Amino acid sequence: MKRKIASIMAAALIFTASAPVCSVTVDAASVSSTVTNVNNKVCTAAFKNKSFEQTVFFPEAMLSSNKKYPVVVWGNGTGATSSIYYELLSKISAGGYIVVANNDRFCGSGASESASVDFIIAENQKASSIFYKKVDVDNIGAGGHSQGGKSAVNAALRNSNIDCVFNVAGIPTQSEASKLTVPTFFTAGTNDLIVPSIIWVKPAYNKCKAPAVYASLKNGFHLTCCDSPAVYAEYALDWFDAFLKHDNSAKSVFLSGGKLSKDSRWVNYASKNF
Repeated sequence: MKRKIASIMAAALIFTASAPVCSVTVDAASVSSTVTNVNNKVCTAAFKNKSFEQTVFFPEAMLSSNKKYPVVVWGNGTGATSSIYYELLSKISAGGYIVVANNDRFCGSGASESASVDFIIAENQKASSIFYKKVDVDNIGAGGHSQGGKSAVNAALRNSNIDCVFNVAGIPTQSEASKLTVPTFFTAGTNDLIVPSIIWVKPAYNKCKAPAVYASLKNGFHLTCCDSPAVYAEYALDWFDAFLKHDNSAKSVFLSGGKLSKDSRWVNYASKNF
């Protein structure tokens, strides 16, 4: 466990260095922006409340738009904060999502991730908030890595506003997974020695009775979603587009014979109940 936390904290030092450098102030919220690709600009806003600190990623276009954006809440791995997932969460947000990442370092119960849902719904109703009437409260997903994957599952069990789950090398118990009622994508890495799929991820998938998908990233390590997040972001966006934007072409990615099942970067694909 000490080695696991040390590895995560080392990654945090690497990824914090890539934080955005330009900032503006909007409605008393500190907002920083960074370009995540040539076409989309994503901003972050930091909030503190009595229970949790929240870092919220959102498309810069939201500030001048009347559009409502679906939401993804995020849970962190053991001992980590959202800073080590900066690139992954930026890429998800650039796809048209408000991403609410709390900084709970031990989030497995799902309480903090469920609180993130309640937080952004409340912001949507607050006239002074930059998120006022900008949140699609009917389309909210949960994601997380390692202990955060357990958090995402438990948040979905706690909070009926959550419509789908994206679990990256997560450690929900089989009992927790068996209670899921929303579509869940279980991902693993073939070289992950911290959360071996055979012990955690695949058994959770097997017990899940909801629509579910499983796949293992070939040569993927436990922190691949942090240091090489593009492949995870690609399928996270497909997953959330399928169930939060109700995009049938995105849903087809996960069906047998679809893009994921044919993608040579992934192995041991399985799906059920679609």
